[in-house]
Amino acid sequence: MYCSKCGRQLPEGVTVCPDCSGDAPQVKAEKVSEPVLKAPGKFSKSYAAIFTALLVFPASICIAVDLVFDKYDYWFGYVVGALAVVWVLSVFPILRITPPLVTALICFGSIMCYVFYIASKTGHFIGFSKVALPMFVLTAFFIALDVALIGGQKIRGLHIFSFLSLECALYLICLEATIDNLRHGAIDLKWSVIAACGFISVIAVMEAFSYVGRINRK
Repeated sequence: MYCSKCGRQLPEGVTVCPDCSGDAPQVKAEKVSEPVLKAPGKFSKSYAAIFTALLVFPASICIAVDLVFDKYDYWFGYVVGALAVVWVLSVFPILRITPPLVTALICFGSIMCYVFYIASKTGHFIGFSKVALPMFVLTAFFIALDVALIGGQKIRGLHIFSFLSLECALYLICLEATIDNLRHGAIDLKWSVIAACGFISVIAVMEAFSYVGRINRK
C-alpha cells in the first residue's frame, strides 16, 4: 500500500500517513503485473494429457519399426516431427498459456521448422512450396473442421479424440504422399500406413470406452 499524497509505502492496515500532517490520504494498492505465462485450467490439462498419450502410441511404434528394420535411412523423424506439429496445433491453443498472438506465432513457427526439416532431409529446397503449400491448406482445413464440429459441439466426449486421431492418420498419409511425389514423382506409402494403423487402434479403444459408458448409463 502506498500513500497517494507523498508516495510513502505504508504497512497493511494503516489508513493515515504519518508524513502528511495528520491528513487521511487516499491509499492505493500496489499494481501487480500479470504473468506472461498463464496456468492452464483443469480441462485444458486433461485434454493435453490424453491427446499427448494418443500421439505417443503411434510415434513409439514407428520409431521401433524403423530402428529394427531400417539400418540406413531412418524415416521416423518425419512421423515424430509431424506428430509434434499436430500436438502444437491441437493442444497449445487449448492450453491458452500465452497470448493469442504468441500462440499463433508458435504454431506458425512449428510448421515452418518441420517443413524446413523435410526440405533439408530430402535435399529439395527448390520444391519447398510443393510440400509447404499443400500441408498449409490441409492444416487450415482440419482446423476449420475442428472449430465447426468440436467447437459447435457436434462431436462430444471420447468421440473428440477418435475424430482427432482420424485427422492425424489422414494428415500423415497426405504428408508422405506429398513427400513421395516430391522425391520420386510417385506415391509409395509406407511409414504413414504404420502410423495410421496405430491411430486406428486408438480410435477402436476410444469408441469401445464410449460404448461401454453409454451402456452403463442406461
